[in-house]
Amino acid sequence: MTRETVTLSTTSDFSGWRAWARKLLHDRVPADSIQWIIKAPPSLYAPSAMRDLPAAPSTTSLPRALAALFPAVFVSEAPDRLHLLYLTLETLRDGMPLPDELTQRLQGLARGSQEKALDLRCQMPDARTPECQIIRTSHTAALIDSQTEALSNLRPTPWIVMAPERTLYWDGRHPHFGPGFTGDDLPSSGLVESARSFATAGSSNAWWNGIAPVRLHPASEDIASSPSLASLRARAIDCRMCELCGPATRTVSGEGNPKARIIFVGEQPGDQEDLQGRPFVGPAGQMFDRALREAGGHRADTWITNAVKHFKFIPRGNRRIHQKPDASDVTACAPWLAAERRVLAPGVTVMLGVTAASAVLGRPVTVSRERSRHIPLEDGSIGLVTVHPSYLLRLPDEESKTREYTKFVTDLRMAISALAG
Repeated sequence: MTRETVTLSTTSDFSGWRAWARKLLHDRVPADSIQWIIKAPPSLYAPSAMRDLPAAPSTTSLPRALAALFPAVFVSEAPDRLHLLYLTLETLRDGMPLPDELTQRLQGLARGSQEKALDLRCQMPDARTPECQIIRTSHTAALIDSQTEALSNLRPTPWIVMAPERTLYWDGRHPHFGPGFTGDDLPSSGLVESARSFATAGSSNAWWNGIAPVRLHPASEDIASSPSLASLRARAIDCRMCELCGPATRTVSGEGNPKARIIFVGEQPGDQEDLQGRPFVGPAGQMFDRALREAGGHRADTWITNAVKHFKFIPRGNRRIHQKPDASDVTACAPWLAAERRVLAPGVTVMLGVTAASAVLGRPVTVSRERSRHIPLEDGSIGLVTVHPSYLLRLPDEESKTREYTKFVTDLRMAISALAG
C-alpha cells in the first residue's frame, strides 16, 4: 500500500491539517495510508511568511457537537490524534455511523484538553495591573497556542506565557509566537525583554493564521460546580448563553478581593468596560470609586460585578450606544451571578440599580421604594438596593447631582456598616 506523508508546521497547525484532510478525503486516500508528521519550516518564526496549502472541496458535513470536539482533540497529546480525526471524517464521508469506541475516545481526548485549557486560563491575572505579566507553565505549545484568543480576552493588557515548548507574547493588540523559553537563568529585570525577543512571529506570518481555539462551552452545571472565582472567570470567556456575546468584545467578569465580605452588583459592562475587560472603569465606575471612598470603603476590599456580563449596545457611527438589557439577558446570565455569590458567600450584597436588584431578588423592583434599607436575602445575608452611579451622571443640574450623590454615599456607608453589625 502506498503511503502518503503529510507534513504540518507545528502541533497547532489546524488549518494545515484541515486543508490536507480535505484533499486526501476528496482523493479517497484511506486513513491507514497517511503518515502525519510535524516539521517546522525555516520561516516558522520569521516576522512574515507565506505558505501554500492544497485546495479541495469539503466532502463531509460534521454535526455541530462533533465539530466542536475537533480543535480540542487536535491539541491533545495522543500520538494517534490526527489519525483519529481523519478516520472520523472518512467514516462520515462514507455514510457510516461512528463506532461508539471512536466517539468516546474523541470525547475523552477533548475533555482532557479542555481541562488543561481551564488550568492555563486560571493562571492568567486580571487586568487590574497594567504592567506586563509573566505566566510560567509546563503546558504544551499546542495547548498554549489554542488559548491565545481566550487569554487575550481574559487580560487585554500585555502578558507573556513562558513554557519549555512555547513563548507567547501579547502586546495588548496582537499575539507574537516564539520557541520555548523559561528564562530560569535570567534576572527578573531582563525577563520581559528577553521573552519578547523570543516571540518574533506575528499575524503577518501565515504559519500562525490557522490556529483553532479550544473552547470550554460552559453549561449551567459547569457554572454551578465551579469551585473558584478564577474558574468562573476562565469559563465565562466562552459563554454563549445569549446573543449578546456576538456583538460584544468579550465577557466582563467580576473583579476584586476573592475574600470580600461585600459585593456590589451593577447592570452590565459599558463601552470602556467591554474594551478593558474590567467592571466599573468608565465614568460611572469612577463616580462609584469616589463615593465608596467617601463612605469609608476601598475598592480593593470588595467584589464588583454585573448582573449581565456582556455589553449590550447599538452602533451609531463610530459610537456604541448603551442599551438596557432585557429580562432574557438577565436570565441567561443568572447562573454566573449566582455562582459568584455562592463562592464569595458575602455578608452584604449591594444592588446598584433596578436591573441588579431584580436579578438578585428575583422579582420586579422599584428602586425608590426599596432603597436605603436592609433586605434579608434567602442565604441569610443582607441586601441593600440603591441607584446605579450612571443615574447620577444623567441628572440635569448640579443641585440634583449633589443631593443624590450625598444619598448614594449614605447608602454605601449603610452597606459597609452592615458588615460590622
